[in-house]
Amino acid sequence: MIGLVVLTPIMAMLFFFVVAAGRVGVVESKLTTAARSAARAASQHRSVATAHAAATAITETYLKQSEVNCHGGPRVRVLEMDLRPGGNVQIQVSCTVGLSDLTMLGIPGSRLVSADSASVVDRYRSGRQ
Repeated sequence: MIGLVVLTPIMAMLFFFVVAAGRVGVVESKLTTAARSAARAASQHRSVATAHAAATAITETYLKQSEVNCHGGPRVRVLEMDLRPGGNVQIQVSCTVGLSDLTMLGIPGSRLVSADSASVVDRYRSGRQ
């Protein structure tokens, strides 16, 4: 009986750790997909401003549809933006994931998760707008 009393809190903590790791893993997977889509969308534009706006819009739409809740919203960061034909576009998407609702104790906690992806600008598109 005493062994059960000692093991119960340890098992509960282990369970919450596994659930938290699962949540972070799922969000990381969805951020990778969002970053890939954002980089591809940005690579199809001709100006940095419209490319960044497209990447942000795609990211926000995808994460909203995927029901990913980021504290403060997702952050889209341009790591590289060479929009010339054959150039490279690299986007990083990050999200602060809340973990406090996983424990019944209300212990605050969050984790910053990020993913990045690159896309090559079509080599054969015309340089004219």
